[in-house]
Amino acid sequence: MLPHELCSRLTNASLARHRFVPLSPTNQHKSLLTLLYTHGFLTSLSYGSTDSSPSTPPSPSSFVESPVSQKRLWAQLKYRNDRPVLQKMALVSHPSKRIFMDRDEVKRFVQGARVKFVPGLRLGEVALIKSRMGWVEGREAVKLGLGGEVIARVG
Repeated sequence: MLPHELCSRLTNASLARHRFVPLSPTNQHKSLLTLLYTHGFLTSLSYGSTDSSPSTPPSPSSFVESPVSQKRLWAQLKYRNDRPVLQKMALVSHPSKRIFMDRDEVKRFVQGARVKFVPGLRLGEVALIKSRMGWVEGREAVKLGLGGEVIARVG
């Protein structure tokens, strides 16, 4: 699954007030969801199968027993005062127009300046960047002196 499908699934699920979101258990999803979890947009991540419903917690034992086509990675969305913490997850780099930034451009982007026709990050937003060291958050990329493809912004 491409990042744009992940962005739309998580945004739509949070707007529809779903508690759990099933996603295919790929390495890309695990990395992106782990970043979202560490930055407080998700309550938990767990393995399960398609037998679970979006309102009940998934069972990790069903993940082991089910065939590959039914295995899912379940993300539990976080809500505060009955409002979703993850309100919007927008794609920055599209399949038809990929946005790459070097370390200086990433620094200006994180500080809120417009870079390569992309508005800078606002307060409470997080950038997901695919660098040579894997998936990193924008501020972490600045600390490590990394550039890369800016995939999405989450707020």
